[in-house]
Amino acid sequence: MLIGVAVTGLLAIAVLLTLVLRGVVSGTGPLELDVLHAQDGVRQVLTDPINGYGSDKVTDVRCNTGVNPRVQKGSSFTCAVTVDGRQRQVLVEFADDAGTYEVDRPR
Repeated sequence: MLIGVAVTGLLAIAVLLTLVLRGVVSGTGPLELDVLHAQDGVRQVLTDPINGYGSDKVTDVRCNTGVNPRVQKGSSFTCAVTVDGRQRQVLVEFADDAGTYEVDRPR
């Protein structure tokens, strides 16, 4: 019996750790995306030359005014970024209810 409880506890911790490492966290409320992870992800998409937009100089990425966005398919938030010294806006939209998001090009 104790072994079963310990295994269940370890599995619950592993699932929570996986969600935290993905940047998706939920307490008792709605599922939210960790805004710091989102900012890192947006920067990665903007600078990636193969799977992203290949921008060389991306700095000062700040998403959703620093607030964790609620995860919901079709909802979106914006990020303020500096690309090549110029202030730009980037739209980020959730593709599903699990926290997968798509990053639009800087405008």
